[in-house]
Amino acid sequence: MTAEGQSDKMASGKEVHMTQRCVIEFLHAEKIAAKDIQRRLLKVYGDQTVDVSRVRWWVARFSSGDSDVKDKPSSGRPCTAVTPRNEERLDQLIRANRRITTRELCTELNISFNALQTMVASLEYRNVSARWVPRMLTQVHIEHRMQVCQDLLNQYEAEDDSFLDRIIIGDETWCHHYEPESKRQPMVWRHVNSPSKKMFKTLPSAGKVMFTVFWDRKAVILLDFLEPRTNHQL
Repeated sequence: MTAEGQSDKMASGKEVHMTQRCVIEFLHAEKIAAKDIQRRLLKVYGDQTVDVSRVRWWVARFSSGDSDVKDKPSSGRPCTAVTPRNEERLDQLIRANRRITTRELCTELNISFNALQTMVASLEYRNVSARWVPRMLTQVHIEHRMQVCQDLLNQYEAEDDSFLDRIIIGDETWCHHYEPESKRQPMVWRHVNSPSKKMFKTLPSAGKVMFTVFWDRKAVILLDFLEPRTNHQL
């Protein structure tokens, strides 16, 4: 059967069902029971007759005072939730709150998880964790480090490896007594063009020790932990 023939068949089937609804309304007005209505329809329409449960449904609808034989427009979700309008709304929600969860997005947009995944991939978003960095540097700190590195590079170019053999480096930092937040807890939505999110390990805490380390180009020379003095030790 051609596509045109199938279309004609579907159209004629809808017309037959519409006619049967009109017949159901008429026979219901004559106080005929639903099962008897279906039996009479079967004699006329044969295999195209609606089943008795459908007849009862229409009888109940006509009994409520609704005489419209046409189908009501269906409510609920559209056949597909992946639409330009939903994608635009999804982009707005993520930009407004980078920590919004997938469950909250599905609820807000009234879409399924699969539809959400499709649109998230289309918008090129990924749910990523913040990158750990030791501490936050100001612009002054960054410029100073760049200048020191450039000076050391110039001196190495002038003296070669003998310059490296004379270098001993020392550094120190406070080690705080606390459990840091896991990397998954502060997860946020990141676009391909978004800057990397950072989370700092060094936070105020109740207790801390000073960690000091010295090393040269071959090995570590010294490691030391120093407890801060309390008032009764002074």
